[in-house]
Amino acid sequence: MSPHSHDLPIPMYFRIQQIILDQIQRGILQPGQQIPTESELAQQYQVSRITAKRALDELVHQGRAFRQQGRGTFVAKPRIRDISGFGSFSADIKARGMLPGSKILKFEEIIPEAEVRERLHLGKNEHAYLLKRLRLANNEPVAVEMAYLPWRQFPDLISQIQDDKSLYAVLAENYQTVPTWADAEIEARSATKEEAALLHMHVGKSVLAAQRVTFAANYDIIETVHSVYRGDRFTFFTGRQFIG
Repeated sequence: MSPHSHDLPIPMYFRIQQIILDQIQRGILQPGQQIPTESELAQQYQVSRITAKRALDELVHQGRAFRQQGRGTFVAKPRIRDISGFGSFSADIKARGMLPGSKILKFEEIIPEAEVRERLHLGKNEHAYLLKRLRLANNEPVAVEMAYLPWRQFPDLISQIQDDKSLYAVLAENYQTVPTWADAEIEARSATKEEAALLHMHVGKSVLAAQRVTFAANYDIIETVHSVYRGDRFTFFTGRQFIG
């Protein structure tokens, strides 16, 4: 690289892209609002339409904008970045400057299916809790989560969980059990009819499905969780993670 490379002029497409990003970050352009067209940008900044198109292409590539055929380019809702799928949803959302929330859809004591029993290391007739929740970020539905927990470790758990009460906080305070590490698998697939309805999206749109097993420090299995996240709102990283 040339020692004078830092003196090279900044390409106009990049300048336009950065101006639009700044307007998004400052709230001048809001999610869902249309961005000026290629023709409008070309006229405003005295550049070719190719240059204007490249600026918009970069915004779409970064997930900061999306296109609608025949309508134009619009500001995308910000992605919730680098969620691990391993630890506390509430802690992950808070760490990204957003307000977490939950709505309990189902909470009951069951005899789980064989696959869940195997993950929790339960006997054939052992009971477990099924906690199904709609997870919120800034009051918007972004994930559906089904958690299974062994009944023998957490008796009377049902009476202690409320919509916006952290499950992990309850486990720590009332059962002296602290989630410490987890194994998870994440895959992309299409949303089912039920998932799409709960997450306010179209059937068949992309979701990210995470299957997790969470352990305490002594290797006791605390839970197994199946989570479905809106694919347009999350990015993930994977691998074994320590939670504490």
